[in-house]
Amino acid sequence: MTQSFKVDYHFDSDTCRHYMNGASTVLHCHHFMTLYTQLACDAVNFDGEKHLKQAAEHTFYEILQNYFSQHQLTQLEDKIAVAEQYWQTVGMGKLMFKEVGEYILRVEMPYSHIDEGWLKKWGQSNTPVNFITCGFIAAMAALFNHAPQESYEVQEIASLANGNDMSCFKALLK
Repeated sequence: MTQSFKVDYHFDSDTCRHYMNGASTVLHCHHFMTLYTQLACDAVNFDGEKHLKQAAEHTFYEILQNYFSQHQLTQLEDKIAVAEQYWQTVGMGKLMFKEVGEYILRVEMPYSHIDEGWLKKWGQSNTPVNFITCGFIAAMAALFNHAPQESYEVQEIASLANGNDMSCFKALLK
């Protein structure tokens, strides 16, 4: 039996902060996410896409590394199950790790809150927009393979925002 993601939610009324499993958390908002994704797209000279991916990778790596450690998760199947459940729990959509290896990961996302928001706000995009998802997948690739952060390069090779039936990602060891 695979591991289930356990949620310990707490709202601190003194600081007006939400906490999930001890980490300060902002739950999803596709309006906000699509706006800063668009800002990253616009920030070509600043390499906004790269910075958004890195910020997501560093954040998710730390959060799930702590979770895996606290719950003594060592089996790859359990880590994959928790990662998929975490993504859904925070409202990001449905993510499925289809192939997990040391050199390559393949991931499918049939539903994405970011894509849904993008399509409603701006319509179909000519380029992929899941920079946050790419950062999450990069973090998981590193954690699944006991590698340091920024060990994997993630590409969105199909995108719901581009009109595809699902978003697909490929992570390659750098």
